Amino acid sequence: MGNFCARSDTEDSHSIAKIVIGQDYQEFPEKLAGTGVKATPAWQATITRAQLNAKREEFWRSRSEGKRRTWIAIKAAVEADPATALSILQNSKIKMKTGNLSLLEDDEGNLYSIPIFMVNNPISFHKEKKHKGRVAKTDSENIKVKLRRPGKIEDDEIEILNSAKVEDLKKMCAEQAQVAVGQIRLFFGGKEMKDHCSLASLFVVDGVVIQIFIKSL
Repeated sequence: MGNFCARSDTEDSHSIAKIVIGQDYQEFPEKLAGTGVKATPAWQATITRAQLNAKREEFWRSRSEGKRRTWIAIKAAVEADPATALSILQNSKIKMKTGNLSLLEDDEGNLYSIPIFMVNNPISFHKEKKHKGRVAKTDSENIKVKLRRPGKIEDDEIEILNSAKVEDLKKMCAEQAQVAVGQIRLFFGGKEMKDHCSLASLFVVDGVVIQIFIKSL
C-alpha cells in the first residue's frame, strides 16, 4: 500500500504533516472533483472502499500537530457540503492557503494539510462491482443515529424509528439542544436532509453519523 503520512524528525508547532498519495491512488490533475472549497483533483483508488474508510479513520485518529479544536472544525468542514464547509472555516477563523481545504491555517499560524482522499471520493474503487441502485427499507424499525456537531468533542445519540420524517428528527435535536427547530440543519452523505423525507428513504440506518448545525437567530 502507498505511503500514508510521512513526517519530518524536526517538526514544530507550525509544521505540516505531509500526506503522500502513493500507489493506492492515481490522480487526474486535469479533472476536478467536488465544488467550491471542496474542489480538488479527481482521483482513482486502487484499494477497496473498506480500505479507504480505514485510511480516513486513521487520518483523524493520528492528528497530533496543531490544535484539537481546529481539527474538530476541519473534520466537520470536510464532511459538510461546500457552502457549510466555508461557513465552518470562517466561524472558526481558519484560512484557506490554496483556495480549498487542502491547506489550512489557524489563527496562530499552524498549518493543516488535508489530502484529497479525505475531501472527495474517488472516481472508482478497486474491484468494486457497480450496483443498479440501493433499495430503501420498507419495514419500520428503531435505529440509533449519532449526531455530530462542530466544536463538540463527543457525538450525541438519538433513538428514532427509521420511518420517521427528517422534521421529526429535527424536533428531537432541537429539544435536546434547547434551541428552536428552525435553527437546526441536518446533513447526511454530504447533502442536506429535507424535512418531508423519511429517514429510511435517505438510507439512514442504525449507527450512522448525521452532521448537525445550529444556526444563530
